Amino acid sequence: MNTRYRVCFFTIFLLFNGFSYYSIFSQPLSIEELAREKVYNSYDEAFGDPWNCVVLDLSYQNLTFNSERVRNLNNLRVLHLAGNPNVDFEEAFTRKYFGSLPYLQIIDLQENNLKYLPSGLSKFPYLNMFFAGKNQITEIPDYFCRFEYLQVLSLHHNRIRTLPECLGSLDSLQTLDLSGNTSLQLDQVIPILKECRNLRQLYLSECNLDRLPVTISDLQSLHYLNLSENKLSQPPQYLFHLSHLQELYLSGNNITSLPDDIQFLENLEVLVLKNNQLKTIPNTIKNLHKLVYLDISGNKLANVSDSLFFLKELKELHLASNQLSSLPAAIKELTQLEVLDVSSNKLTSLPEEVDYCNSLKYINLKGNSINKEKVQRMKDKWKTVQIVF
Repeated sequence: MNTRYRVCFFTIFLLFNGFSYYSIFSQPLSIEELAREKVYNSYDEAFGDPWNCVVLDLSYQNLTFNSERVRNLNNLRVLHLAGNPNVDFEEAFTRKYFGSLPYLQIIDLQENNLKYLPSGLSKFPYLNMFFAGKNQITEIPDYFCRFEYLQVLSLHHNRIRTLPECLGSLDSLQTLDLSGNTSLQLDQVIPILKECRNLRQLYLSECNLDRLPVTISDLQSLHYLNLSENKLSQPPQYLFHLSHLQELYLSGNNITSLPDDIQFLENLEVLVLKNNQLKTIPNTIKNLHKLVYLDISGNKLANVSDSLFFLKELKELHLASNQLSSLPAAIKELTQLEVLDVSSNKLTSLPEEVDYCNSLKYINLKGNSINKEKVQRMKDKWKTVQIVF
């Protein structure tokens, strides 16, 4: 049989067996390409146009069955099955159903009361993003270590305690969300994550943490770290030696003080410290020259240190719900400031030097003791600024 007839015969064979020529020979799509695809929201809609169904969203539809016709969705790349706890997911990912679609790149199984992850998930070599938050999962199977293209792994609010050691071999992993796993053994987890050379974002909020292991300073690839809603009282010095961090979230802890070492976060752009017990901010914060967003709302600050006003790139400053009775004249140094929130304090006025903050677009003064006449004069003077009172 010559080459031409062999190709034709092979194509007919594939189509007869439920495969498309496109799906067999195509490469995984980029996230940008997937974002442009039409979203199909039901089995009927997908089965009516199987060739073009790339994104299928069956979330929160109370599904109770699997359909063998999903095998015809040969071009399917994105599958959302969140909020369908009555589905038998072990069966759903067998070769009889979704397990026959090897090009799946994004799978969402959130809120399904899963106690373990289906073994059939191991059949998706191109898996790029996996979401299984708000389940009852206790462990991550070893087969996840074979997902060489995995970039995002979200397992927040489960019952995970440890990670498989081989997870450190995932060079593509960039984002890991373990928030809400309240028994997480960070001493075991951090050394494994150290081996993930491209890990950029780590979510550890609501993990019941009252201490951080010294090994956390080894995660030098991190750009984003969320430690909100834990039980930290004094973040250790070594936390502030993650020199590549761009965003750090520490809200909702019991933090009473910050070390001078905060100055070593030289690439930090976002710092969120709201709802803690801070009475002062270290003067060394002035060395965070790239900071554009600072939130110290909900603390116990009675005054604002002049050191804050060395932050020349600052665009948003949130000081709500403290005990401030005045703002220093040095606020005039914040010429890039666009948002100033000083609501729920004890202010009776703003300093005249605020006039120098030429970039201001929004000021929140609610919950202070500034009289209406002063507020009206501010509104008359700063006509381009939205003033909330």
